[in-house]
Amino acid sequence: MYYRREYTHAAERHSPSAVRTVASLSQAAQNNRTIAERQIVEGARHLLKARHKMAALLPKGLLRDSAWDMILELFVAQEEGGILYVKQLMLSSGESAAAAIRRIDRLEEAGLIERFSDPLDRRRVIVRLQEKGHEAVLTMLKQVFQ
Repeated sequence: MYYRREYTHAAERHSPSAVRTVASLSQAAQNNRTIAERQIVEGARHLLKARHKMAALLPKGLLRDSAWDMILELFVAQEEGGILYVKQLMLSSGESAAAAIRRIDRLEEAGLIERFSDPLDRRRVIVRLQEKGHEAVLTMLKQVFQ
């Protein structure tokens, strides 16, 4: 009986990140996208996977544009209701931390992305596409996949 009661109380407590994850997934599920819009997001995901495979096969940096990889990562995450942090974006870029931060700085200066503190954990910084960046990626992906 004691175990069951403690288990129930533990199940009622949720971490802030778990609550945010559920809220993000819920938001993504509520998006009423057309089939064409879903195909564009799926195409972006496949394009990103292909770019990662290509980067693994070729010498480092030969045919890689980390800014484009970052933009694609942000687009897919945002369309699926996810959140990306600076550290995740740096890791997905395949560049050194300093080079990745310079790219993030340039993308932000161009008005394509924005950074802001995570309200649940001030040590982390959230990155997302601004409207200008989202429209640019969407326009390009429509040209590729439609």
